Amino acid sequence: MGIENRGYYRDSYDEYSAPWRQGGTRSIVLTLIIINVVIFGIDLFTPRVAGDGSVVTGTMVGEQVGQSKWSGHWLSHWMSLKSNLLERPWQIVNLLTYGFAHSSLDSSSGPFHLLFNMLTLFFLGHAVEAHLGRQEFLRYYLIAIVVSGLGFLLSCWMFGMTRSCLGASGAVTAVVMLFILNFPKQKLALFGAFEMPAWVLGVLLIVLDLLRALNPESRIAVETHLTGAAFAAAYFYGGWNFGTLRSTKRNAGRGDLQIHNPGDDDEDGDDAQWAKLQTEGDRILEKINQEGQDSLTWRERRTLKRYSEQLRKRRN
Repeated sequence: MGIENRGYYRDSYDEYSAPWRQGGTRSIVLTLIIINVVIFGIDLFTPRVAGDGSVVTGTMVGEQVGQSKWSGHWLSHWMSLKSNLLERPWQIVNLLTYGFAHSSLDSSSGPFHLLFNMLTLFFLGHAVEAHLGRQEFLRYYLIAIVVSGLGFLLSCWMFGMTRSCLGASGAVTAVVMLFILNFPKQKLALFGAFEMPAWVLGVLLIVLDLLRALNPESRIAVETHLTGAAFAAAYFYGGWNFGTLRSTKRNAGRGDLQIHNPGDDDEDGDDAQWAKLQTEGDRILEKINQEGQDSLTWRERRTLKRYSEQLRKRRN
């Protein structure tokens, strides 16, 4: 039975070819962007609130209200993650909701907080989703929000700071770093002008966040960025897969196959490599049939793609 004739293979392979629609349905990346934009729009129509959450009746941005200043709108304030979470455990849901709220349009940062995060997610998130699969990518993204939030809370508790945090930056950083770890030599254009390998961008992002962390005047929650980057590294090097709730690192060696270079003259070696690749490809296809495509490791997905390419070449 040919590889292209297997239904569960066709479903998984189609996932690589359509950035807007993964697996025949809307991509998770696009869905996340829509959710963030919708919440951003709704937030504008909710009342302005002070830092303590009380509604501001004045109309001037930054107007003094008692001992606190205007800090945003009610919805984003309610969704934000506050450093006093231990004192208000019923707000545990904010460990997730903060990742879907952004600075309001009439704040000092305007729309750029949302715009930067969503553009970054759009340009790099599709490749990560295509390799992880829709469900695993969603699990990865949501868990990254929670883990990044915990990093923020830990920093606040360690240094005795009273702060709040909102935005998708921690999860987006986790997506960006996972892209960089898997495609370190991929050329990326910074601001559409400065082209560089992905690994260089990764170094620049980490260094920039460390410098921001040393600046006491910075209002950026760099803790979420750094925690998101650390989470991506742990996921990558640990061979994690949240769909199976176990590390898949033990299978990594089986998928790390060497494909014969067409310029080599050793035909026996070529046949041996093809036999090895075919055996591994069939095993992966059976795994998809039994456990679904979200159970695959990154190496298994790359191996399956190579298997398909080699099979087509042999048939032509």
